[in-house]
Amino acid sequence: MSRCRESLFTNKAGLKIYTQAWLPEEYSANLIIAHGLGEHSGRYAHMADYFNQKGLAVFALDHQGHGKSGGKRGHVPKFDDFVEDLEQFRRQTQEAHPDKPTILFGHSMGALIAFVYLLQYQQNIDAAILSAPPVGIKIEPPAWQKMLVGILKSLAPSLTLNNDIDAAWLSHDQAIVDAYRNDPLVHPKISVALFAGMLQSGARCLEESATITKPTMLVVGGEDQIIDAEAAHRAFDKISSAQKKEIIFKGSYHEIHNDFDKLKEFDAIWEWLRSLPLFSKS
Repeated sequence: MSRCRESLFTNKAGLKIYTQAWLPEEYSANLIIAHGLGEHSGRYAHMADYFNQKGLAVFALDHQGHGKSGGKRGHVPKFDDFVEDLEQFRRQTQEAHPDKPTILFGHSMGALIAFVYLLQYQQNIDAAILSAPPVGIKIEPPAWQKMLVGILKSLAPSLTLNNDIDAAWLSHDQAIVDAYRNDPLVHPKISVALFAGMLQSGARCLEESATITKPTMLVVGGEDQIIDAEAAHRAFDKISSAQKKEIIFKGSYHEIHNDFDKLKEFDAIWEWLRSLPLFSKS
C-alpha cells in the first residue's frame, strides 16, 4: 500500500479536523473522500489502495464530531458546516497538489455533503461520485417526531440520540459488520441539529439538482435498507450534466465499497472516470 500521511487543520469554528492522504509515487488526479454518519476516514484505506494503484492521490477527512476530529460526537450546528470544512480541505489539497483534476467521492451522509457541495462549489471540482446519498431515508419518521425535531432544533440542537443504524444493514460480509461494531472510532450518535440538517439538505438536493452541470455518478445498492433509493434517483435524474452515469448494484447493501461487489464498484467508477475527456489521456 502507498504511504499514508496524517494531518490536522483548524476549521472556521476552531475545531481540529483530522485528515489522511494516501500518495502514490506518481499520480494523475486528486480523489477526496467524504465518509458517512458515525464512521471515519480510516474505513476507506482499502479504497485508497485501489485508486492509488490506478494513479490517483487519495485524501480523506474525518467530519467534525466524527473519528479523530474535534466536536461533539454526532453533532454539527449546521449541515453546511460539513460542506465548508470540505471546501477548506479541498483548497488545502489543491494548493499542495496543484495542476491536477479533483474528484469528489461521498458515501451516505458524505454523499449528501458532496451533493450540497456540488450545489455550492461545483466550479472547484472536476467530477463527483455519490454513493447511496440519503436524499430521503427508508423509514420516514412519524409527523409527531418531525414536529418534535423542529421544536428541539431551537431548544436543544446539540441533543444526541441513537441513529438506529444496524451494522447488519451495511454489508453481507460478516467481517465488515463485526469490525464496524468493534471499531472504537465508530459511534451511533446523531444530534437534533444534524438530523434536521440532513432532512433539509435532502429536500434542497431534490429541488436544486438541475443546477449541477459537472460530471456526476450515482451508485446505489439494490438491497440498501437505509436510504430511499427512489428519492436519490429523482434528484440524480434532474442533474443537468451531459456526463452522468447511474449504476445499481443489485446484490449490495448500503456500503457497496465494503460488500462483495466492492471491486465491481471500484472498477465501474474507474471506467467511468477514464471515459471523461479530462482522463482520456491518462
